[in-house]
Amino acid sequence: MINGSETQHRTVRLFVRADPELGCEKQKQAVLDRLEGLDADDRIDDYEVNVWTKAIRIAGPLEGTTYYQRVFDHFTAFQQWAVKESVALKSAFNVEEVNCEITDETYRVLSLPCLCLAVYEDDELRGVYPHTDDETTRTINHCLDRLEASSQIEYAD
Repeated sequence: MINGSETQHRTVRLFVRADPELGCEKQKQAVLDRLEGLDADDRIDDYEVNVWTKAIRIAGPLEGTTYYQRVFDHFTAFQQWAVKESVALKSAFNVEEVNCEITDETYRVLSLPCLCLAVYEDDELRGVYPHTDDETTRTINHCLDRLEASSQIEYAD
C-alpha cells in the first residue's frame, strides 16, 4: 500500500474519451466538477484533462505519432503501477484482436476506458482508477471520495 502525504505536490490526470458515450456523459461532467472542487479546496495541487479515443491499434500506421506514443506511455506506466501494487486494470483496459474479412486484415487494438484517473505525487504515479484488487473494484468515485475526505489516501488497498 502506498500512503499519500500532505507535503507532496499532488496532480490528478483525467483521461476521457472525446466522443459522446451513452451512459457516461453525466459521469464525465460530475468528475470534472469534483476535480474543479478539489483544486479550489486545495485538496490537489493541479489537475489535467487528457482526451483520447475509444481504442487504438497496437503497432499500426499511427505508431510514430506523438498521440500514439503518449497514449502508450501512459498505458505502460499504468501497467507497471498495477503490477507493483498487485492490482488489475482489466476492467478498464482490454487488448482485443480485430479481424476484417473484407480486407483480410487481423490486428490488435487497445480499448481505452471512457474515464480513467491517475494520481501523481511529485511526478510519481501513485494510483490509477479504476482498478481491481481480488474481487473489489476501486472506482474513480472511490478515489475522489477519499481525496475529498482527507489529504492523505491509500491508493491501492
